[in-house]
Amino acid sequence: MNNKIAFIATGYIKRYDGVSVYTENLLKEFLEIEREKNKDIYIGKSVSLLLKSRIGFENSNNIRFIEVADNNFFSKMLDLHIKLFKNGKYSLVFTTNFMPLILISNVVKVIHDLSPEISPHLYSRFFRFYHSSLLKSAKFFDSAIAYISNSTKSDLEKFYNINEKNKKLLYLPNGVPFKVQNYQRPDKEVLKKYDLREISFLVVGRINRAKGFDRILEFCTYFDSYLEKQSKYKSAVLRVAGKQTAETIKIFKNSNLVNIEVVFCGYLDDKALNELYTKSQFCFFLSRNEGYGLPLVEALWFRSIPILSDIEIFNEIVGDDYPKFSDKIGYKVTVNKFIIQILKDKVYLKSIIDKLELILEKEKNGYKNAAENLVNYIRNTDC
Repeated sequence: MNNKIAFIATGYIKRYDGVSVYTENLLKEFLEIEREKNKDIYIGKSVSLLLKSRIGFENSNNIRFIEVADNNFFSKMLDLHIKLFKNGKYSLVFTTNFMPLILISNVVKVIHDLSPEISPHLYSRFFRFYHSSLLKSAKFFDSAIAYISNSTKSDLEKFYNINEKNKKLLYLPNGVPFKVQNYQRPDKEVLKKYDLREISFLVVGRINRAKGFDRILEFCTYFDSYLEKQSKYKSAVLRVAGKQTAETIKIFKNSNLVNIEVVFCGYLDDKALNELYTKSQFCFFLSRNEGYGLPLVEALWFRSIPILSDIEIFNEIVGDDYPKFSDKIGYKVTVNKFIIQILKDKVYLKSIIDKLELILEKEKNGYKNAAENLVNYIRNTDC
């Protein structure tokens, strides 16, 4: 067998989503640790230079970047397969997200989440079929399945009966991205923002029900009335940094906020987004499901307090004792109480900040741990 590795990074895209963040961070750590094997990095032609610049790539005799046509999904898949076959058999074909790889052996794919199974009503029938087909194929034909969190691992067993008894599973965790850690954290003086009379909220991500935006709006409608009845807080703003979707109009159709200004920021570069995190007192994460939740750890780095839904991954990251909210207890009175206690009770604020610091410290080395686990897998399976 040819003793070389294919690292497929074609999930990396210009508009930079969670898979792109995961790809560049894991690849950067992987290349720093694994220096012996020959490696072919498959990357979309339009983002090849971008990826190289972001990971600080330097020319190496045993690393080759192979550009793949990325005009659309079908041209990308066709060109990728042609080049994989052309370059011979690999001891490992590793891809950072689930994609169809036909007649390719020694494959390991990373599964990020199983949202189509958890919230099927939010996805088309075709997409659910496509997603399910990929999982079933991987169960029987791939060498291993990698997962980014224990929550995702649990969902693999729940929905597909995939576990360590019947499949090789590889833990490749997410973590705090280098694009965040490269920015100096705001000084603790920034916590004086919790003394202000203006209240600032932030939402990062797609504006849809999967991300819990209807839940956020439910709370905001209640909080809007609360502001009407008190005098301490003179204004509130909800900033939304994310892609608007067809659902956005439906969600906002009957909204009538008077005391909360809603600002749609659209797509932001890192600097602008980080400034919003720093400025915001609270960030909403009321998703119905997440594989990990990168904006959560970004918010922690820039000292913004998260408001979390009670889902498995958030329990995994922040622990059971951090406050979370659910359909069962509601989002209006309970979130309102949490926010006001933060703003009024200095002792409570400090206890929350101390918890968040411990959580951030735990998550900082996630990608390094993932790269080490991948390298150990390669060595132990004689790739």
